[in-house]
Amino acid sequence: MIDALSDLPALSARWLAPLRDDDPELYAELAETIVIAPAVHPVATGLPAGVDAALAVVDLCSKEIGAFRFAPADGADARARIAAHDARVRQDFDTGADIVFVGDHGAGPVFVSPQGIGLLDITARPRIRALARDFTGFLIAQANAFDAEKRCLGKAADLAGYHAAAAACAALPGMAGVEVATIFDAQRFG
Repeated sequence: MIDALSDLPALSARWLAPLRDDDPELYAELAETIVIAPAVHPVATGLPAGVDAALAVVDLCSKEIGAFRFAPADGADARARIAAHDARVRQDFDTGADIVFVGDHGAGPVFVSPQGIGLLDITARPRIRALARDFTGFLIAQANAFDAEKRCLGKAADLAGYHAAAAACAALPGMAGVEVATIFDAQRFG
């Protein structure tokens, strides 16, 4: 479990570590989208909810953290990818200018707004589900949810362990304002 976004690159590398020796070709293929690198250059998106602060720590271009995919669109950098993804999602949803779509989750598009991070859940009512006040908190909870899913729900069906991981994540410093249970549920159920 991580409690700082700077720990995400090491955690994401561990997710694929068993494949490194067993199947180097598959490892290389999956690493392109799963292994997250530290950010090299700050990104100035101007988005609310601490998006720029998070992108100054990790490079999420072409990356996914479990069910969350960051701005799955073509573009030269994170800002261009976000703009392209936002434009594509807006073809299907009429939303205000204060909402910017920054990724997808299994149940629908993830957006940032002045109120925080949310999920436009196309499978449930209400359609908008709050996820976190800030992007860093969302990413930490999402990484911990995916890590717990791999550990607890992969080969063994340890649902109690998964729920314990959610409780431990919610108790981490900096998780105030993060809907950890919602993020863990969204990871588990897609």
